[in-house]
Amino acid sequence: MHKLSIALLTLFLGFNLALTAQGPSPKKQKPTKGLQVGDTAKDFELLNVDGSNYSLASMEDAKGYIVVFTSNVCPFALMYEDRLIELHNTMAPKGYPVVAINANDPDVEPGDSFEGMQEKSKEKAFPFVYLRDEDQSIYPQFGATKTPHVFLLDKDLKVQYIGAIDDNARSVEDVEVKYVENAIGALENGESPNPSFTKAIGCSIKTKNGGGGKKGKGGRRGPPSPDKVLEMMDKDNDGKVSTAEASGRLTDDFKNLDTDSNGFLTKEELSAMKKRGPRRPNN
Repeated sequence: MHKLSIALLTLFLGFNLALTAQGPSPKKQKPTKGLQVGDTAKDFELLNVDGSNYSLASMEDAKGYIVVFTSNVCPFALMYEDRLIELHNTMAPKGYPVVAINANDPDVEPGDSFEGMQEKSKEKAFPFVYLRDEDQSIYPQFGATKTPHVFLLDKDLKVQYIGAIDDNARSVEDVEVKYVENAIGALENGESPNPSFTKAIGCSIKTKNGGGGKKGKGGRRGPPSPDKVLEMMDKDNDGKVSTAEASGRLTDDFKNLDTDSNGFLTKEELSAMKKRGPRRPNN
């Protein structure tokens, strides 16, 4: 009975936390760990794709920094690549350069290797630095959880804004609110950004010891639960995962799991993945 009570309490708390995360107002959402708005970040020194080490202090004449945790392969990060380039080209001359950081473990996400970062930077002609959080020590200090995830710092490294780049990941044409640009505009006018916090939309940062599922036989990590998949990937909170929302291994197994071929995975379809594990590709 005691164990049952604990389980029910845990379920209740988890449900309420989920509801809190889906609050209607960006201003009411609060980060739970890492830096919060008003905190002061610590400077860091990381390897750039050009082979040089960069710190925030090394960026002369900066009035602030658009620190963005991103990825080479996350679908949401890909949607924002051109927008990040435009953001840097617009804001760097005003003193607010983009500082892109890749913190994904390449053993978990091979496409996010340092070599992959170099190729991506060359392919897209990134005008900003693209830094490697090799030992994954920087992203937890910031509290980054998604790619992309923005932390706008002022010249004193005080956090002024945390969250999404704008209000529409899927369509640049339908963007109504440019959160980062508006936040910088507020700082330039001597005001505090409003909102100063929004929910970051993207893929989870990949680590060896986190980001999905319990380990199965031989220490291999099994597939996450359907509830966990929905929590991580159901960005529009409609109770299912679309092809655009899917990422990682789920992308490869999507067609196999989508039994009704409607372009969405329901909780029931995701349960099939949990029972049999991801589909192995044919050799």
